[in-house]
Amino acid sequence: MAQGTGKGETAKVFRLKPVWWGIINVILAFFILVFEPGSIADAVDDYSYAVFSKTVGGPLYSADSMDDIGVILLDDESLAGLKSSWPAVYGLHAEVLRKLLTAKPKAVFIDFTFRDRRAAPPAGTDPREWLPELYVRDDSLTMLVNTLQMYQMMGIPVYLQAGALNFYQNHAVLSELAPYVTLVSGWGDTRGQADIRALSYPLFPELRKAGDAGRQSEENSLPLCDDAGTRRTGDGNLRGCDVAGIVAAAPTIYQYLCSGNERAESLKRGWKCDAGLIMPAKNDKKEWLAWRNSVADRPMWLVWPDKQADYTDWTKAYDQAGNAIPPYECSSQDSDKNAFARSMRNLLALFGITEQPDVKCAPFHTISAEQVFRETPNAGRWVDNFQDRIVIYGQNLQGFQDIVRPPTIDTDIPGVFVHAMALENLLSNGERYLSDRSTVSGWLTADVIEILTLTLILCLRFGLAYVARQSFPPMHDQTLVAEKECGPCEYIWCIITRNVSAVTSMILFVPSLPEVVCVWWHSRSLETHWSAGLKPESRKLVRNWFMFLICLIDLIISVAVVSLGAIVLELWVLAIAPVNWMAVIGLGMLSYIPFIRSLFSDDAIGQENPSGQAN
Repeated sequence: MAQGTGKGETAKVFRLKPVWWGIINVILAFFILVFEPGSIADAVDDYSYAVFSKTVGGPLYSADSMDDIGVILLDDESLAGLKSSWPAVYGLHAEVLRKLLTAKPKAVFIDFTFRDRRAAPPAGTDPREWLPELYVRDDSLTMLVNTLQMYQMMGIPVYLQAGALNFYQNHAVLSELAPYVTLVSGWGDTRGQADIRALSYPLFPELRKAGDAGRQSEENSLPLCDDAGTRRTGDGNLRGCDVAGIVAAAPTIYQYLCSGNERAESLKRGWKCDAGLIMPAKNDKKEWLAWRNSVADRPMWLVWPDKQADYTDWTKAYDQAGNAIPPYECSSQDSDKNAFARSMRNLLALFGITEQPDVKCAPFHTISAEQVFRETPNAGRWVDNFQDRIVIYGQNLQGFQDIVRPPTIDTDIPGVFVHAMALENLLSNGERYLSDRSTVSGWLTADVIEILTLTLILCLRFGLAYVARQSFPPMHDQTLVAEKECGPCEYIWCIITRNVSAVTSMILFVPSLPEVVCVWWHSRSLETHWSAGLKPESRKLVRNWFMFLICLIDLIISVAVVSLGAIVLELWVLAIAPVNWMAVIGLGMLSYIPFIRSLFSDDAIGQENPSGQAN
């Protein structure tokens, strides 16, 4: 703001001190964070984390437990090769599981929802049970039950997706299978929580009965659904227990691997078995729900590596004609093994400077259901590679929207891999899986880190501006000035020409900079400012170059603070998902215009022209 008391007086410019610009920006940023709509904040966080994972997070994550998990997919080719159709009969699942049983896996998770018996109800069926009148007849359920009994006798745990419960269904199949499996919830069972980008994983999906909300208060008095009790009683009726006791697949399998007799062996394999993730006994419902709430306070964000499954060490399989049978088609492996180099390349690819290799398949070893049956005398079976692994059996069928596209993979993959990645994150990180809350303290969240990081950047920025102005005070320009009203086009043209002229003058002044450095070196001990001996025009150009250097220093400091905050502090120290770095950059840019103005502006701008003519 310019003000003068009369002709011939200096036109003073009133502007806020840099420290007040910093305070205003902190208050403005805090106001935006508090009152920003959740839909916008969530979208920014998701996109920010997705970009971070694709560029930096993926290369930095080693996924140490990746090779401990295998996946079997029932796809369209498998249905054709096994001369079957959809829905697959229970007997087909039984045959796949029996072939897998010979490989002696560590544990098995069946990511299929078995809803109906597909046959006439047996004698003594609960009269409340809803039964379909039209169905595809399937009499092979007994074969699946017998297969699960075989797993139980061999001490290999089997986990089965319970699916979302509907008020009109009693899940009759589960009542027969439940004594031999542990029921878990799927990653998309909670309506509205399915994440197509596979950035997060609900540890405790709410398996409430649709249209039966009135029973929720009644369920508070019911015992928790417990597979131990189901095995003891042989009753799989889920209406007799509180489904809050059914947990997602990844933490349930983690519970088995990291407790009891399995714990010692799991620790030898390098898995992180933390006591805080081990469930208490479900017979004490109050204690169990308190544990669930404490774990649920740290919702899980998934970390996906940027590498894909490597089948180099696998024994080749052949068809009857002697042709080699490839596993799931994958692009060539990334030849660059250095994580830092891959991160730099990915950042350059983000701005279109270079190209990033495509990742065309998931990071877990995968075979199809048909390949489970392939066996040759000289090559063995691919399924034998799954010995002592956790195996997840799911589907990849056209027309089913159970697909995701993680940020580090350049194609759609079946949703079954979300369970695999969540389990890998737990085995590799334990309680230090990524979340929006720190493992150190519950109040230390991603939003708090965002405010602290932004405050630090603003303090450093305007502190740097204050030091710069004290080190190189502005020159009082005595040029006569006059006000002139103009249109927007003329104003924009004036701004462009003035800035282009200033930049051109700075570039032309570059050959004189060594001489200026010599003047500064020999004038350091003088009482007056070392630039006092320079010509006014030269002094102004030297000051512009000095302030330009300050801008570069600010850029380096800001990038360092955001990078160290996202990678070192959040990712490695606090186990917080870096979901806020783009918001920090965006809010930080609000202060950049006043920062630049505080650097390049003068405190006084001459005098008014008595004649009223523009110079």
